[in-house]
Amino acid sequence: MNPLPLGAGSVNEKQPKTQQNHAQHSGVVFLCLFLGRRKTVILLYPETETAFENNGLGALSDTVSMKVTQELNGVYDLEMQYPISGIHYSEILNRRLLFVKPDPYHDPQPFSITQITKPLSGIVTIYARHIAYKLTGIVVSPFKASSCQSALIGLKENSSTENPFDFWTDKSTSAAFEVSVPSAVWSLLGGSEGSILDVYRGEYEFDRFSVKLWNKRGRDNGVTIRYGKNLTDLQQDENISNVVTGIYPYWKGSDGTLVELPEKIVNAPGTYNFQQIAPKDFTTDFKEQPTEEQLRERAQAYVKNNDIGIPAVSISVSFQPLEQTEEYKDLALLERVNLGDTVTVEYPNLGVSATARCVKTVYDVLKDRYESIELGQLKSNIAGTIANQQQQIQDFPNSTVFQQAVDNANGWITNGQKGEMVAIQKNGKWVEIASLDTGDIATAQSVWRWNNGGFGHSNTGYNGDFINALLADGSINAAVITTGILNANVIRAGIIKSLKNPNVYFNLDTGELASNKLVSSDTNIIAIIGRDTISESNRDGFALYDGSTKLLRIGHYAASGAGIMTDRDFDIEFGRLRNFRISDGGLTVFQYTHVGGYLSIYRPTSSSSVSVLYAGDTDTTIDGPNTNNTKIVIKSNNIDFYVGGKKVAYIDSNGFH
Repeated sequence: MNPLPLGAGSVNEKQPKTQQNHAQHSGVVFLCLFLGRRKTVILLYPETETAFENNGLGALSDTVSMKVTQELNGVYDLEMQYPISGIHYSEILNRRLLFVKPDPYHDPQPFSITQITKPLSGIVTIYARHIAYKLTGIVVSPFKASSCQSALIGLKENSSTENPFDFWTDKSTSAAFEVSVPSAVWSLLGGSEGSILDVYRGEYEFDRFSVKLWNKRGRDNGVTIRYGKNLTDLQQDENISNVVTGIYPYWKGSDGTLVELPEKIVNAPGTYNFQQIAPKDFTTDFKEQPTEEQLRERAQAYVKNNDIGIPAVSISVSFQPLEQTEEYKDLALLERVNLGDTVTVEYPNLGVSATARCVKTVYDVLKDRYESIELGQLKSNIAGTIANQQQQIQDFPNSTVFQQAVDNANGWITNGQKGEMVAIQKNGKWVEIASLDTGDIATAQSVWRWNNGGFGHSNTGYNGDFINALLADGSINAAVITTGILNANVIRAGIIKSLKNPNVYFNLDTGELASNKLVSSDTNIIAIIGRDTISESNRDGFALYDGSTKLLRIGHYAASGAGIMTDRDFDIEFGRLRNFRISDGGLTVFQYTHVGGYLSIYRPTSSSSVSVLYAGDTDTTIDGPNTNNTKIVIKSNNIDFYVGGKKVAYIDSNGFH
């Protein structure tokens, strides 16, 4: 079935039918800013503009920087910096529109300005969101639909105010959709239970005033990259280290009979320098006791069908730092990737490969190229983008801890059949179901109760205490919770501790953070706490790096001392523009504006300290090694020599006296 473009209840034949066909820009000749590899134009329009067929309020040719961030089913934002001396600074206002390219391969898109910061060093930062976010202010009246196409038509037809957006889909899914109360279009698009994205699935594309719901965005253009020496990522390294390299299959009968393999383990087909095995129960896969060969075949099929041994891809590639390096040649193909495209990632060291989607791009508008892209798997929704996430992500990570928790649950539930289920009446009505270890409320100790107030377990009898409980008010009581993925707005905790390394933790009560590395989220700055692992130095302390370039280290300098070490010029700046620089040229003092200021150098003595050098506004004094006031005083017109506090000679314009 061909995809149907959807408008105000009718088919709009002018709507493009593929992701590659985009609206052609009008023939207006724009004032262009020649930057980077191609022409770049940034236009400012009034907030009411819909056609974008002229120069609007003008071209922002003096823009300092501009970046557009897109995430698959996620954010679509813009951030720019503009000088207050710019030609159109006074015309840049909230709600006005910026018309710019969102990536190297698509036509310009309108972004609505949402925030303008106060000037800093003559520059303001401007934040904007794609025009589609205006759907947050368009409310739809209640209606029902039976398919994805009719649901999108309903958003247009039932809008309570003017709706300039068209809706389109290539999906033919039939399922019931209902808007029961007046709701914003944006919230109905996706992210929450009962939304269009929840009911019909798919991936959104926002193209000017068109909302397109694709079954799947992007293409597979055969782009392949190799993970290893020239491409590494902290999250990806963690995924590799957590990958399960094999399973221990077994079957257990109700009589306790255990079937396992003589070789015990069915390994994944890769080559690994570590081993991480997970037990796998295949009891429910067979109606009768399987043979060893049947169990082996089932386990081998499970390893193949579930990508056991293949890491989940999560790679962020920043192009700018790599541009002048040898490894850039291996990654240049990624610059041809669009949002949603499929990329193959090879792991030579493991002998396996995996596919991933381009789920995020950051585009440098002025350079007309990606600043970075992110490869991974599509999330059901990104919090705060379309609505608060209410759907649990289905794919749990390959975690030994999580698998152990699952095995523990299997043991409890499959063996927890010794008690009795009891239905409890009150005033002639069934009000509760209980599971009792003895079958008698009066004598039972291990008790599960399920009623309108919640679901809970007690080890001390029918009336509690209920240490483990799921309550009707939304609260959960539990001694231990193990989960694959936890989504939350607020996490209240005492100590957050690593499962693998107990020495890494964050004590929220005391504010103590134990870590050996801090990494900036938006720059190349890295801070090493403890042993300097970047330069492989044996000295401990605090080291600051810009990428792999050392800035400074504070800590042990010798066996009995400490210091500040750097290979660069070292500046000290503090109040009133008093600045010091220590470099190969010595100690420099500059930009000293405090009236009556001075520079003093002292040396310690057994009881205090004495002056060695004093430089002020009227004179410079060099003191002798003793404390008997022997010194040389340099003034603007003469040099005086003192011994024991007595002036013994001087030099002026007439000579030595």
